[in-house]
Amino acid sequence: MKTTMNRILIILQALSALCLIGAVRIWAPVCGKMLELAAGNQVPMKCHWAGQAAIAVAVIILAAAVMALLAKKEYKGLMVVTAVAGIVLFLVFTSLIGVCANEQMRCNITKLWGMGAAAVVTAASLINLLSGREGQIPE
Repeated sequence: MKTTMNRILIILQALSALCLIGAVRIWAPVCGKMLELAAGNQVPMKCHWAGQAAIAVAVIILAAAVMALLAKKEYKGLMVVTAVAGIVLFLVFTSLIGVCANEQMRCNITKLWGMGAAAVVTAASLINLLSGREGQIPE
């Protein structure tokens, strides 16, 4: 049965995903500097790609949270999806892609937002999964 606590945890996941999208796009964007290659071409730095990947994972988290909130019966599988997505989101900023090594670059602030959102999403998903409920609303 979906309790009020379960609904609050799902809403918290959705808000965390929205905050991450806002951070990457609006209030803590990744740096827009370009990396110049030896051939003279310019490509975005890896923090740009980390931001793009973070937005993609945040959209998955947001979609899963909305579906879980609207689910009439089973929704625990969606909590597994959000837990895994939260872990992937954390890894995007730490080891899969990462951000600039220079601590002065503003993409390190984006990294903090991403890691915070990842921690909230993962914790809320695991609490929801381990809450002892069977995951169904009686008819």
